[in-house]
Amino acid sequence: MLTRLHNRLGLRTGPAIFFISALIIAVFTLAMAIFPAPVQGAFGVVSTYLRYDVGWFYTLGTTVLVVFAVGLALSRFGRIKLGDDDARPEFSGLAWFGMLFAAGIGATLMFWGVAEPMNHYANPPLYGTEPLSDQAATQALAISNFHFGIHMWALLVVPGLCFGYFTYKRKLPPRVSSALQPLLGDRIHGPWGKLVDIISVLSTVFGLAVSVGLGAMQINSGMNYVMGVPISGWLQAGIVAVITGIALASAVAGLDKGIKRLSFLNIVLAIVLLVYVLMWGATMDTVRGIVESAGAYLSNLPMLSFFNDTFGGGEWSGDWTVFYYAWTVTWSPFVGLFIARVSRGRSIRAFVTACLGLPTAFVVIWFGIYGLSAFTVDRAEGTSGSLTETIVTNGNVEAALFQLLQSYPLYLVTAVLALIIIVIFFVTSLDSGALVLDSMASGHEDVGPKRQRVFWAVAVGLVCAVILVTSGENGLNALQEVIIVIGAPVMALTLFQAWLLLQALREDAGTARPLRTRQWKKVLPIEEYHRRAHEDEHDLDEYVIRPEYEVGTEPEYEALQPNTYHRQQALEGRGLLTIGLTGGIASGKSLVARELAQSGAVVIDADELAQEAVAPGSEALSEIREVFGPEVIAENGELDRQALAQLVFGNTVARESLNDIVHPRVRQEIERIAREAGPEAVVVVDLPLLVETASAGEFDVVLTVETPAEARVNRLVHEREMSMQQAWARVDAQASDAERRAIADKVIVNDGSLNDLSEATRGFWEEYVQPVLDEHHATTAAGSATPEGGTP
Repeated sequence: MLTRLHNRLGLRTGPAIFFISALIIAVFTLAMAIFPAPVQGAFGVVSTYLRYDVGWFYTLGTTVLVVFAVGLALSRFGRIKLGDDDARPEFSGLAWFGMLFAAGIGATLMFWGVAEPMNHYANPPLYGTEPLSDQAATQALAISNFHFGIHMWALLVVPGLCFGYFTYKRKLPPRVSSALQPLLGDRIHGPWGKLVDIISVLSTVFGLAVSVGLGAMQINSGMNYVMGVPISGWLQAGIVAVITGIALASAVAGLDKGIKRLSFLNIVLAIVLLVYVLMWGATMDTVRGIVESAGAYLSNLPMLSFFNDTFGGGEWSGDWTVFYYAWTVTWSPFVGLFIARVSRGRSIRAFVTACLGLPTAFVVIWFGIYGLSAFTVDRAEGTSGSLTETIVTNGNVEAALFQLLQSYPLYLVTAVLALIIIVIFFVTSLDSGALVLDSMASGHEDVGPKRQRVFWAVAVGLVCAVILVTSGENGLNALQEVIIVIGAPVMALTLFQAWLLLQALREDAGTARPLRTRQWKKVLPIEEYHRRAHEDEHDLDEYVIRPEYEVGTEPEYEALQPNTYHRQQALEGRGLLTIGLTGGIASGKSLVARELAQSGAVVIDADELAQEAVAPGSEALSEIREVFGPEVIAENGELDRQALAQLVFGNTVARESLNDIVHPRVRQEIERIAREAGPEAVVVVDLPLLVETASAGEFDVVLTVETPAEARVNRLVHEREMSMQQAWARVDAQASDAERRAIADKVIVNDGSLNDLSEATRGFWEEYVQPVLDEHHATTAAGSATPEGGTP
């Protein structure tokens, strides 16, 4: 039946989610219009319980989300992108910040920027603080930053991560139910998934309605201040209608044309007004205060993260913190999907860092300027106590911003500018909300019929208007009660989403490889070893007399080797001096190797050995085929190096897998050739991956050849006919110059002529090699001149 009605109306959405949500919204609107007192009474009872008895759940839950978001960004999962691995961000940094900020809390800052610091300044919640004192002022700014900073944004960031991952990585529908896929599987399309999506749609509608309602109240108050327009619920409903109409036009225009342009304009105008207040206020005192308030916020953050006003019966926490976080979390499905949509292609680490750090920094500046300016006006002669009386005594928080602006020049101009900013803030919130609601209901991001977006924008406006009209002077309290009740299940759902997101990341990225250590054989005393050798029930392969580890259990990167008997035996066959030669691709390392060979060294080219190790029919080539697929094998049975390079360069995991196959075989060959060179040889191992394989400890001296990256790229382009992109990819895939310098005994900088490079190489020989040769020759000569059994 719902499907038939859906098709007749020409819709393209999820019938069950759309119509059930619409029905609940309609029932609430009618009940509020016909029976306002009973409905408000019911919400009031539930809201009171949630505020003052269960308020700790909101505070603790939000703190848990902060820890989760920061921990995820710092973990190995932080590198994962919200989208395909090669996805790139769609929007520039400034446009991105403008959209996520305008859709997030920009509108609420205009409402509370002056009102909240003044409230906590006059009625400090922290125990033992004197009202209207310097300490109260500092704490007021810290508390305001706490409510609108990291914690508030964590409530939006975690759902944003869930939407971004499940929508753009796992390619699931842009619905909250998609985050339940690790638990429900295909059943996200069933009744449980639909129930979650309906709750999310309703919470978004009511959360937006509260925001638009606050905006209408503030606009009405501003019009009263500037133009003498009366304050009434019906007028506020008319303002809601205007905001809804403008939002409809923007939503119909789409994300790039409508919302992006309005968001950019809005953030610019808001900054203009902010700078105006800063310049006309006590500028240097305000700047000092901003820095000080940032420190107060950070120093009080651990305490505020768990503050529940225990000795005040939870009243202050319920009125402020619980309201804010319940309100914000109802926005989380809408804002989460929206910021995920505009953040596609960015890594989890970049997403969390930007979405927590940048808005919080802006919030600190915002409250610092408006809050400190308000304190200054409230303390000044002639206006002393004026803001306190309006905001705290009379409870007229809507007028706070306009009364502050009245203390500065050009009041009419700035008040009208403030009204414009407030209108645009709420328009951008409503139009982006309409787009997101349409996506959540339809389950896709393709542009649907315009009538769907119109419906959602009208639904928000209608809910808001009904609450304002039926609540009379208690409009703000009514909005708060509704939002606290709606926020409770959404908070629980958001915490559950965080756990499921971690589960999905572990499924897709795999668990971290366990730390690999050497596995040592059991050592027995010599006499016990010989006893067991004569007893049939013992396997002597399990025991040794001298300490030794199982071959093949070496750690992934051998920085050091134990000094065992077998290690000593191996060292006895080494040459007189073993030199590890390394450097980036096209650095001139091969020229240095040639010069060292001309000086008498035995040069072992690891690249040549690697090519021999993967020759047709070799065991290593079979392993490469098994790991990377048959496409890396050419028709003649040889390794297709170009195809392998496309898979390996730029992919750390693939590169490590290739090294695990090739490097042990190359190492064995290096050791064999070095032994054959004899004990008097100077052996140079040309090893490009010396840093990557942590082989520095195997050599007596490490020599690094260093060339500026730009010069290396130019050589690759002109001498090896690579594209610029391919050349940079090869350079970036290798260890950095700083990493090579860290393990080098000597660095040759190749930034001159070939003669300069040859001279530097000969200088290295004279400094590091020739003294060893001279000492060896002197020792040998002295030994041969000593009679048998005599002394020199």
